[in-house]
Amino acid sequence: MKKIGFILVLLLTMNCIAQNSTSHYKKVYPFDIYHKDWALVKTVADTYGFINKNGKEVVPTIYSKIYEFEIQKDGIKYALIRNVAGAFGFINENGKEIVEGINWKKEEAIQKLNYYINSK
Repeated sequence: MKKIGFILVLLLTMNCIAQNSTSHYKKVYPFDIYHKDWALVKTVADTYGFINKNGKEVVPTIYSKIYEFEIQKDGIKYALIRNVAGAFGFINENGKEIVEGINWKKEEAIQKLNYYINSK
């Protein structure tokens, strides 16, 4: 019984390590280019997201493009994102999607971000 318990713990540990591995990405870009302690990653499906230095995904790899972070008038950095359907949105410097990329054109997403910033 102890052997089975040991094997289960070992398998769970290996699974956790495998989930933090970067080997399933097509490309891992250098850290600290877009964001401190984050690296842009590209999947085999040509979608992008970000991982931290521990290999944990901090922004899901669901975007067809992630633009550079820029500081806005509220002092927070935001990055324009485009989803695979071509809709635009924004994520903040913590990786949270502030303006969801649902059906917005680029100009509409910028208007939504400005509204978000001004309503804080």
